[in-house]
Amino acid sequence: MTEESILPLAAVLVSAVAMVLIIASYRYPNVREGWSVLAALAKFGIILSMLPDVLDGTTYYWSLQESLGIEFLAGIDFVLRADPLGMLFALLASFLWIFTSFYAAGYMRGLDEHAQTRFFASFAASLSAALGIAFAGNLVTIFIFYELLSLVTYPLVAHNEDDEARIAGRKYLTYTFFGGGVFLLAGTVLTYWLTSMTAAGPT
Repeated sequence: MTEESILPLAAVLVSAVAMVLIIASYRYPNVREGWSVLAALAKFGIILSMLPDVLDGTTYYWSLQESLGIEFLAGIDFVLRADPLGMLFALLASFLWIFTSFYAAGYMRGLDEHAQTRFFASFAASLSAALGIAFAGNLVTIFIFYELLSLVTYPLVAHNEDDEARIAGRKYLTYTFFGGGVFLLAGTVLTYWLTSMTAAGPT
């Protein structure tokens, strides 16, 4: 059974909202890191609220076209689906984020790391993108969140800003954004073309 719900979208967006609040609170470290913890708890709570029904066979979904009447691309919708497999990843990621939020705060402060606001904001954004991949309802949605994940995790890879970190960052973007992204896009287009040909062919 499928049920339309805003919960999958909320689970994805809560850490994106936290990213904005973290950046806005850059002058107040306690508030900044508090947003990270609160977002982690909220994300885990939203996902946990869907778990009983998903285990009973319900699939929650959110559709851009059905909810807002907006067609994302010609004949293609932007869809998020909370099914058992996606829930497994989402539950694990959101649960671990609670602990890593506390650990990261102590670690970054203990070492007096630079660019802490950027780090926490990128970390929150990466959770949104990762949950988007977990809940993606079609290949186009997966592609969008995969590319977003490649972009928002770059500051984490190149965080030290030394020569070694910059080289690692460039390699990371090459392998993920340009390498994996191109192949993923090609696979998405090929799959769409093949399924369209099959649908249009004789039955």
